Amino acid sequence: MYYIIFHSKLLIIKSINIEGIDQIEESVILDLSGINYNDQLFGFKHFDVESKIEKHPYVRIANVKRKNFNTINIVVREREEYAIIPYMGSYVTLDENKFVLKVSDGILESNICIITGIEFTSFNIGDQAQAENIQSLDVAYQVLGAAREADILDMISEINIDKNEHIKIVTFNGIEALLGHIENPAYSVLALKEALITLHTRDMRDVIIDMRYEGHITVRQRSRQEVEND
Repeated sequence: MYYIIFHSKLLIIKSINIEGIDQIEESVILDLSGINYNDQLFGFKHFDVESKIEKHPYVRIANVKRKNFNTINIVVREREEYAIIPYMGSYVTLDENKFVLKVSDGILESNICIITGIEFTSFNIGDQAQAENIQSLDVAYQVLGAAREADILDMISEINIDKNEHIKIVTFNGIEALLGHIENPAYSVLALKEALITLHTRDMRDVIIDMRYEGHITVRQRSRQEVEND
């Protein structure tokens, strides 16, 4: 009798629903899960399946449940690409918690902000990056967070931070902003936003905004020498 129940067609997997993915292919999640159609539901351990799926670097959380007698529901929350750091000829893509999502070579095609001036001690895909100057990386991330709050994150092409934690921001339309050493990223980014709005209304591009001195903002055209040195 028990044999008949456990091997009934009512207790085999006929449908697998995968939700919440945007950057990962369904087939990849399915392969990671180890679930196969027509597998027996008896003895199914959703915690084991979640653990397997969460090994993917782009997966933050996986939730696996049996929806009914024949259906498995997999809901995935992905990590989002947040910043890219050039390192030794490669590009290291991080999420907002500094987890390494991927390492790419060759030409970079992305509208995600690049952070320059960071040196890694080590990094492994799926783990949090370990930077030699971790405090500088933290400062750059604070600037990124402030830019997102100010709704100008999609305008920023590069954040450069030097060994003294002086910040330089480059926008996608060629404007360069020298922020220097900033104590309040939110305030500095809001001031930058106002300056960018003013420049946009005047159709001014390819300029340098100097914000290194508190309460004093200057704008100048980039010289030919400065362009050639970039």
